[in-house]
Amino acid sequence: MASGTETYYAEAYEDFRSMGLQGAASQVLLEGLAAHADSAPLLELARRDAIEVPMGVRVRFWESQSSSQDGYGAKAPAKGPAVQDLEKALQEFQSAQEAHQKFLEAEASAHSWPELRQRELELRKRAVEAFGRCKPLILERRLEIRPELLRAPLTPDTWPETAAVLHLGDEALRKLLPPGAFDPLLWAKEGPGRLLDQARAMSELDALPARAQQLAQRGPGTLSELLALVAHETAALVSMSDGAKRVLVLGGHGVSGVFAARAGAETSVWEPAADVAAAAREVLRRNLRPEEFERCSVVGELPTGPWSVVAVDRWHGLGVLGWSPLAALRRALAASPETSVVPSRLRVHVALADASLAAEGFDLSAMDRNFRLAQPLKVAGPASHATALQPKLLTELLPAFDVDLSQLPELDTGSLSFQLGGGSASCAVLECSLEMPSGASSSLRFAQWLPGGVLGPTAAVQVRRNDCRIWVECDSTVRYRHPPFAFMSLSDWYFEMLRDGARHQLYERALQVEIAKVKETSEQCAVLDVGSGDGILSLMALRAGATKGLGVEYVSQIARASQQVIAANRVKNAVPKDVPLEIWCTDVRGVKEMALAERFDLLVTELMDASGLGENLILLTESSKRRLCKADAKVIPAVLRLKAVLCEVRLPDIGGVNMDAFWPFWPVDRTSDALWLGVDLDKGEGDFQILTEPIELFSLELGKADVDAIPTKASYTFPGKAEGMANMVVWWFEAQLSETDPSVVLTNAPTALDGRHSATCWGQAAAELPTHAEVSVGQGTEIVMELAFGDHQLKFRTPSGAGVQDRWAPPPQAAGFSEEYKKVLEGFPARQRRFAEEAKRSPPGLTALRAAEPEPVAALQRCSLALALFPGSFGLEPNAAQRQLAGWYAVGGEGRS
Repeated sequence: MASGTETYYAEAYEDFRSMGLQGAASQVLLEGLAAHADSAPLLELARRDAIEVPMGVRVRFWESQSSSQDGYGAKAPAKGPAVQDLEKALQEFQSAQEAHQKFLEAEASAHSWPELRQRELELRKRAVEAFGRCKPLILERRLEIRPELLRAPLTPDTWPETAAVLHLGDEALRKLLPPGAFDPLLWAKEGPGRLLDQARAMSELDALPARAQQLAQRGPGTLSELLALVAHETAALVSMSDGAKRVLVLGGHGVSGVFAARAGAETSVWEPAADVAAAAREVLRRNLRPEEFERCSVVGELPTGPWSVVAVDRWHGLGVLGWSPLAALRRALAASPETSVVPSRLRVHVALADASLAAEGFDLSAMDRNFRLAQPLKVAGPASHATALQPKLLTELLPAFDVDLSQLPELDTGSLSFQLGGGSASCAVLECSLEMPSGASSSLRFAQWLPGGVLGPTAAVQVRRNDCRIWVECDSTVRYRHPPFAFMSLSDWYFEMLRDGARHQLYERALQVEIAKVKETSEQCAVLDVGSGDGILSLMALRAGATKGLGVEYVSQIARASQQVIAANRVKNAVPKDVPLEIWCTDVRGVKEMALAERFDLLVTELMDASGLGENLILLTESSKRRLCKADAKVIPAVLRLKAVLCEVRLPDIGGVNMDAFWPFWPVDRTSDALWLGVDLDKGEGDFQILTEPIELFSLELGKADVDAIPTKASYTFPGKAEGMANMVVWWFEAQLSETDPSVVLTNAPTALDGRHSATCWGQAAAELPTHAEVSVGQGTEIVMELAFGDHQLKFRTPSGAGVQDRWAPPPQAAGFSEEYKKVLEGFPARQRRFAEEAKRSPPGLTALRAAEPEPVAALQRCSLALALFPGSFGLEPNAAQRQLAGWYAVGGEGRS
């Protein structure tokens, strides 16, 4: 007989199908099978409708109770497999993982790094052995376990171990692994060799989107500022030259090439990446007169010297050396030693800093501790976004090294000793200043996360540089607050959300108002937090007077981290210790309908994305209130409104150089099949001209409305306030959080249009118009909105416009692309499809994953770490290496991409 939750999933599946929402139906069915892997009714529905069920579905081991002293932690709902019901082997495996987890959460200051390393190895070995004993049972039941605590960790040793073998090229991956870690017969087909081949293929496709993303950023401390300065300096040197004017530009953005050609130089742009070279050639063609363009060439191999000036454009906006500018410069200097180099010097300064998370008096550091990994972290600049990372410097910025770029050594090392006092440093901040021959300079800042948190009073580090990265290594004498091992990562967006002060303050105000309203007539107020994440809304509810709390979080790793957050804040008396708060790790749709006496007085959720509708906000609030809350329960947010404007959007010029050639690849979502694009008018990315006044698209009362309350088709008239040609609809949400106090409104509107609070983590959503719409001052422009069939997402068009947007067209009012460049653009989708098909047909680790073999899987994880730490050493795009790393280490389910 089917259980209650099986029946719920089956009925929900049929309901979605009857509404024509097959995408949502399939998702619900797969989630049901994740909770009930052997459910005959659910498997029959999948067979009937030809829905592909993954080989395995996730099994969760429920913790019976957290280890916090007060006894309030995560408990299992009355469903799903409980640990005491599993066979002894599974219990042993869970016990081993628990021991490993407790070790990672413990204080580590009393132990040296060698001691911590040895203890972790012992615990992980025990877990791997226990996993091996229960593996036959897992395979028999067709269960897939994602043992994140069995992963190869990022540790302080990972950096020097990887750097030491980079001189071996591709063979470095073999050197990093213990003998026999991966079957040599499968190395190229499924092993690290395949991993590297896939990363290189991904890099070819990522090259243009990655550069477009960098070029879209404006203002101080950005790549655009640096490129403009390099270009101006290059032109000045050419103008002062009395002899032959030959310029070599390293890197294919084209900006310095345009300036050099305009100054009268014979100009060669050296760019090995074919797609980027094609874009650079298009930049030159669109910005130069025919006679100037004739003096330019874009080549994939280093041309013959000598040159009067070498201009370096290959800098990366995040991490500086990610596109290996120094390797290219060294080759150029070998061919032309007596040349002027722009920039002329690279100076690196380093400080230790505290970037641990805290919000509204709550300690969220467990999120930082659990979910950081290897990528450079963007640091707030002079005019940064409100949610940008702003580490608190614990030390002065100390000089690490000063490199004369005309006399370029292959490696640099700077040994520094920092006085930390009693503080703990969670990251190192690196400031890289690029100085020009004139003395002008431009600085780029980024941070490197330090696992475990470095403790004082003193900390010795080495700052190292090779051709593709600058990094910090901690001395073996350093002490750590927690064991310095990293196993998982969350997207940067998730941390922006955790730093979003406007979000936190307004949600807390709404909770205070609505809990006080409930307690006017009752001493009790039980709060349900759907999609509880890090647990901060549940903690706010307790602080506001809730007498009981329940958070429901689908992602097991985040649910576990939220237990640590709750325990830490109880210890610090941030919330009452005697008020029960539980976290259930499950899909809220699978929670059994509650009896009236058990129901909740208030439902709070934060499941909005930039478009307002993402993460099943409407369905989950309606279903959760109907099945789990009292009839008069309030919902936070109470009302959701969507508003929109028409915009003319393009990439900004750099130093007056038109960059339309990169437009088809920005925003980065344009290179995928996304129905809407993530943009942020408050980050200074892109050139947005707002052409109309805002209008309201629709509003919904959450908890009551269903998806059918959204109009499937509607026509709107946008009042024009500026002349232009609209190519995008930009929209945002206004969430009236409190029904009792309608003034508590959270919105992701651009602050230029709504300044009620600072910019938020969401940014805005945008959709391209298949046909551009002309906008005039004082005139209305009609736009049709449609709800995309089965996807709960919005599409827009002009009344006469239909069909698919030509994503390879230039922006509005711009000249068309050359025939040569059109061929490159038109061939891009076919290359994307071939890559996707090949990646699906031959994924790395297929045999190891099917057989649930932790050793070869760990070998692939270790290799993906090496590729992400030093992508340039393997000929990879940093973005591609990070995306591949995310496939092995990221926490799934946060719902934003």
